[in-house]
Amino acid sequence: MKRERRGILFVALACIAFFAMASMASAAVDNVRCVVWQGDPVKHHTAINGQSVRLKGVITTTDTGIIWYKWVFGDGSESAVTSLSGSTKYNVNIDNVYAGAVGTPFTAQLQVDDVDSSMTNAVADNYLVKIEENILEARVNIAIDNGLWWLFNQAFSNSYCHTFDNSSFMVFYNGHGSYPDNYFASPTASSIQAFAINNHKINGDTSEDPYVEAVQLGMNWLIQGYYSSASYPMLRARTISTQPAGNSDVNGNGFGIEVRDYGNRPIYQGGQIMDAIIASGVLPTDDTGRDFTGRGFNWTFSELLQDMCDMYAHGQVDSSSARGGWRYSWNSGSDNSAAQWAAIGMIPAQKAPWNCTVPNWVKTENEIWLNYSYNAGHFGYTSSGVRHDWYHNTTPSGMVQMAMDGQVGYDDPDTPADERDGKWIACERYTADNWYRFLHSNSYNWGGPLTYGWYAFAKAVRLAVPQPVVRITTTSGTEFDWYNGTGSNKGLAQRIVESQYAGGYWNGSLTSTSPLTTAWMIITLRPALFKAAPIACFTAHPNPAYADMDIIFDPSCSSHSETGKDITNLTLFEWDWDDDGVYDESTSTPEEVTHAFSCASLPCTYPVTLKVTDDDLEELTATYTLDIMITNPPHPPVADAGGPYMVSLCDGDLLTLDGSGSFDPNEGDHEAGCGTCPDDTITAWDWDLTAPLTGFDDESGETVALGSSAIASYFSAGSHNIGLQVTDDTEASYPSSGEPNLTDADFVTITVFDSCGPCDVAARPKRGKVQLTWAYTGADSYDIYRSTEGPNTGFALIADDYVTTYATYLDYDVVNGTTYYYRVVSSDGCGSKAVSAIPQARRR
Repeated sequence: MKRERRGILFVALACIAFFAMASMASAAVDNVRCVVWQGDPVKHHTAINGQSVRLKGVITTTDTGIIWYKWVFGDGSESAVTSLSGSTKYNVNIDNVYAGAVGTPFTAQLQVDDVDSSMTNAVADNYLVKIEENILEARVNIAIDNGLWWLFNQAFSNSYCHTFDNSSFMVFYNGHGSYPDNYFASPTASSIQAFAINNHKINGDTSEDPYVEAVQLGMNWLIQGYYSSASYPMLRARTISTQPAGNSDVNGNGFGIEVRDYGNRPIYQGGQIMDAIIASGVLPTDDTGRDFTGRGFNWTFSELLQDMCDMYAHGQVDSSSARGGWRYSWNSGSDNSAAQWAAIGMIPAQKAPWNCTVPNWVKTENEIWLNYSYNAGHFGYTSSGVRHDWYHNTTPSGMVQMAMDGQVGYDDPDTPADERDGKWIACERYTADNWYRFLHSNSYNWGGPLTYGWYAFAKAVRLAVPQPVVRITTTSGTEFDWYNGTGSNKGLAQRIVESQYAGGYWNGSLTSTSPLTTAWMIITLRPALFKAAPIACFTAHPNPAYADMDIIFDPSCSSHSETGKDITNLTLFEWDWDDDGVYDESTSTPEEVTHAFSCASLPCTYPVTLKVTDDDLEELTATYTLDIMITNPPHPPVADAGGPYMVSLCDGDLLTLDGSGSFDPNEGDHEAGCGTCPDDTITAWDWDLTAPLTGFDDESGETVALGSSAIASYFSAGSHNIGLQVTDDTEASYPSSGEPNLTDADFVTITVFDSCGPCDVAARPKRGKVQLTWAYTGADSYDIYRSTEGPNTGFALIADDYVTTYATYLDYDVVNGTTYYYRVVSSDGCGSKAVSAIPQARRR
């Protein structure tokens, strides 16, 4: 809930006069919304131990009077109370440094009071944070998080812009004049794309996710917007006709749709708007709300995209030796910088579910232009010899067009040499040979990093056919991962992250400090250009470890960033053990796997990469890389908090916390040559059951049994995080190491149900079934959970919203002789204690 009142509830009559006086000076709080990570209010924003994290929220009020707010950081500290007035919407943020073990979760709050600064009547919303490993993936998440917030704060309504129906809108403004006069269209479109591929979609919930508003209102302006007067629509229809190379009017309606921004360079803008539409979450059959030609009914988004493809086909240069490309206006010349935007719009438009048609002759003509503008491993600007910034912008722009044309690009050794495209491979190698300059040099034409080329290159290699390019190779044979690379061949992701400014934005060539540059960098940092992507993640235990010791790799933290999808939508888990880009082991489900690493001379570091693939038609992928350390002992222990746990507040219910899965990789060993040193082992299991989970001083023991009164003293109804920290005796077992006793922590969730319902559930075993009965009948339906692990763990939902008149449930899906544990949860949030039964084949 976004409006959660905190504090004391006063008797209504006693407060009437007070609130009446307060309303004269203060504003009524309408909504408090903390920014949610990837559009999901239960996902955690990434933090790194000891580094600053930016907390972000939006406050809306019904008038412009005074409000008061503060941040409660969830780590035992909070900000000062601050007052605001003069507006009805406030975007607020604050930085905080979190400290704790990897995996430590924090629940911060933005609290807003519309009465006074006491915060007694505050409306609050949660902001979830979790400390992650300080690796590239975490730093990328933080960069995207801060970049999206900076973007969101650039959205505005401009008096120069309007909509046909005077509906609300938002635009993003370039305003630097370097990039071809795209004042509003391109920045707005690419900002929408950046939000949308991070799962802030047009059909999201604005009461939960403030970024959805930017997508909805930005899309409204892209479709309905115009400049100055109704005679300058942002999207408009133009009559098209047959071109010399073929028919451009695929759908036969006689029109194409072009973008008419203030600078009137439709080639640059159209592709970005097409990408925004495709990424936004609208469906092909959805109504655009626009009748572009007065035909009496509106275009669908599918028709709009097809007519934009038709416009590009119609406007392709159809004469001269440089024909087949696009430039500033239709049929006016060719340059690769402009032509890439035609390709980047038409590539996803052809794919399901849009299924737009781009005539083959358009691709054939485009190849004529590419041949004309290519020379010795690079593409030029208006010809093969015209370069800007050492061809680093125009070479990947040409490669994007090759991807549209279907020219084979991937330098896969299993692909026969005569099937590879020589131009593509040469361009890859030209870029690889000049990688350092590509990443670190500023534009000699416009200044700033070559962000235009970075985005173009990411588009090219991710859209390569028959499959995306992950690793590129220099002429001398050095191969590296262009995105994740390290050392002398630094990956593009690391370069983008380190070039981000503290405010969350990027400054680049052509577009300078603008929403356009920042949107492009955010898009480049995501593994998919047009969709919310899967999420790869794994843990490795122990790490560090001995040489040749089995290490357990668990990918169960992998997921998906698309709403409604999770780890069950991942169909392939692939492991690269030796960092060569070849995946050595795979499973179709998120199974734990083990692998050992040799090490001739300690210490050794092995980067391990997991690649996950989802069930999308395009089989979207994501990767996660973690360094595995092979070292001499002592090694830290490995904590395992068990769970996730389930319990109720019913009298008589019990909760057993089980840390017995924890282990010490040095178990049974001690310092060589030390006859008095004890063997290394875990000596303490310390539990933290109340936030913040940094003290580990609530309970102690490898297993901890809590009765109903203890459960109620620690937990209210709801979901909670708990933690276990284990400690070894390194100080005694390895005295020469100089190390203190080493620790490790693990965190799990516990679901606690209220005691207001079916506490009295009973389980009766029968032959081939178990019957559950209870007396509570005050709910519309019930959820039935079952476990074979025990009364607190391993529960799975076996009946969802089960309706019963007689408060009973029969479980037929059982195996005789097996012990089953059950919990019944009513639709009003009340849960039962655990009961168990063993069905038998026959009575004895």
